[in-house]
Amino acid sequence: MMSALEVLQTCPTQQKSLLFAIGAIDPADSSLITFDLESHIPCLPHQIAFLIQVIIKGKTIRRTIIYEGASTCIMFVLCWKAINSPPLNQSPNTLEAFDGRGSCPYGILTNLLITLEGKTVELEVEVVDVNLNYNLLLG
Repeated sequence: MMSALEVLQTCPTQQKSLLFAIGAIDPADSSLITFDLESHIPCLPHQIAFLIQVIIKGKTIRRTIIYEGASTCIMFVLCWKAINSPPLNQSPNTLEAFDGRGSCPYGILTNLLITLEGKTVELEVEVVDVNLNYNLLLG
């Protein structure tokens, strides 16, 4: 999995959003970056998500979210079909949303290779048939 730092290094358009979210940009002058070492928190807040593009099986997948607060990786079923519906393993999991609704995944894509800016990682991804605002969530 890619760290937030690696995402920033490969997706520089996300830098200003991140710096603003962690309070590193001076509200009076957005071109001035400030750091307060006394209140420094060594990790990113869990509510920050990055919207990127990745490549899976030679296809560019847009509306991909990297969200360090997520407990699993999730792919929308239409995205799975767009990458030619690779075989799924049965999932023993029931995914539960914040509102308590449960969802049984279609299955799990194991050993799925995902590429971002030349770096390829292997992940397990749950495929779900629910309405999402993204194609792929990398947690």
